[in-house]
Amino acid sequence: MENSRTKNSALTMMLSGMRQVFTILLAFVSRTVFIYTLGAEYLGLNGLFSNILSILALSELGIGAAIAFYLYKPLVDKDIERIKILMKFYCKCYNYVGLAILVLGCCLMPFLHYLVNLEQALPENLYIIYFIFILQNACTYFFFAYKQTLVSANQELYKIEKYNIAFSFINCITDIVILLIFRNFIVYLLFKLVLVIVKNLVISNKINHEYPYITHPCTGQLTKAERHQFFRDLYSISVFKIGSTFYNTLSNLIISIMIGTVAVGYYSNYFLITSQVTVIYILIMTAISAGVGNVMACEPKNRQIKIYNKLSLITFLIYSLFTICLFQLFNSFMNVWLGAMEHDYILSQWVVLFICLNFYIDTSCQLDNVFRNAGGYFKIGQYLQVGGGLFNVVLAIPLCHFYGLAGIFAAQMFSKLLISYFPLILKVQKTIFGFKQKMVMVIWVKRFLTFIGIGAIVWLLCLPIHETTLLNFLYEVVITLLVTIVLLCLVFHKDENFIEERERVMKAVKLR
Repeated sequence: MENSRTKNSALTMMLSGMRQVFTILLAFVSRTVFIYTLGAEYLGLNGLFSNILSILALSELGIGAAIAFYLYKPLVDKDIERIKILMKFYCKCYNYVGLAILVLGCCLMPFLHYLVNLEQALPENLYIIYFIFILQNACTYFFFAYKQTLVSANQELYKIEKYNIAFSFINCITDIVILLIFRNFIVYLLFKLVLVIVKNLVISNKINHEYPYITHPCTGQLTKAERHQFFRDLYSISVFKIGSTFYNTLSNLIISIMIGTVAVGYYSNYFLITSQVTVIYILIMTAISAGVGNVMACEPKNRQIKIYNKLSLITFLIYSLFTICLFQLFNSFMNVWLGAMEHDYILSQWVVLFICLNFYIDTSCQLDNVFRNAGGYFKIGQYLQVGGGLFNVVLAIPLCHFYGLAGIFAAQMFSKLLISYFPLILKVQKTIFGFKQKMVMVIWVKRFLTFIGIGAIVWLLCLPIHETTLLNFLYEVVITLLVTIVLLCLVFHKDENFIEERERVMKAVKLR
């Protein structure tokens, strides 16, 4: 069983990682053409409307996470009829979600002029642009996207990754061709809408082929008690998700209203990178989350704790490396990429610092959230995110007034740490594993100080060549990667989890 989980997780991580790296490269090509053909105003508008749609996507409210939890056991038991009942219910839920996005999106239209803050009016109709964004988001839910949860819960995402890779390439080529030929934002958005629909149809057909039983008629349905329990779990997940949205999407609205929509465009280039790196990290979490669900359902407590401790160290090494690389390389990359066109595209290093610290906090709690969801502990921390999100909005407005963009991201960091982050991880680890709060905090502080220390060493080593030439940027990449990896290995070389994983990797290499 464990070998099967490991094999499927490895396949998923490998293919998903390849797809994401490929997507990042294509995204930069597409974004470069976008900036040169349409400019910062459209870039800001694109970022703002994408964030508004993230808020509208709250109507999904975590249905996918809840259904995935309910799918773990029937997938292990090969209970086909139960799987069909759950997927039928899931399909109905997603149709309602798509409808809700359309309705709620249209209800926001009268308030657009309060949210968009541009120095010059755009020639296109703002409301038409916004409506196309709504359709693009709603179509994801209407056209069979719900089926991917089944593949994920069964640890077989690798079966559809080649289609995601293909459509990433098609998306990029289409974006470039349309932008160069038409130089029109509305035409650009219409083609993206068509590709969203086609992609979902193709992947849906692939999933139907892999799981033909989900296309068979299903007369059964969830009982009243099961639906009641499902919506209770869904409520806990949705409250948590709403709080997260306060952090991640309302900040762009504050930037647009208080600083300007163009500033959203400048930040969106940084967000493009952090979001793609986050997706890579989430792919790793997704690849192991179904395995964690299996562990939580089948393994004894001592085994769960052993697996958690091992994954905790592995994930720390990964997100520490990612965060240090982001902080060190962000502005040097922006200087090489866009600095020659306009220096305003490069944000201050203080803004970068707070963006990266937020990234560190977000990624460091992902493993706890995976175990929280996989174990069905949906109520843990459900209101913490809402409280932290509201506090973030209240704190961001005065800090933005005094410190600009840096103030907004500093508000995010402080509200996460004080209101939601520490209470969440302490509660999760105490409830699921019985860990004492003092032990959890000591481990966290030690790792954070290690991360800060290594980051400071890398910064000092690279400072003479930071934000200079393309050649120096390449040197900076090599130095950052090598020094960070070497120092992390030196710090943890005596840790039993590190030793075990190192020997496991070396054994796998020898076998090959």
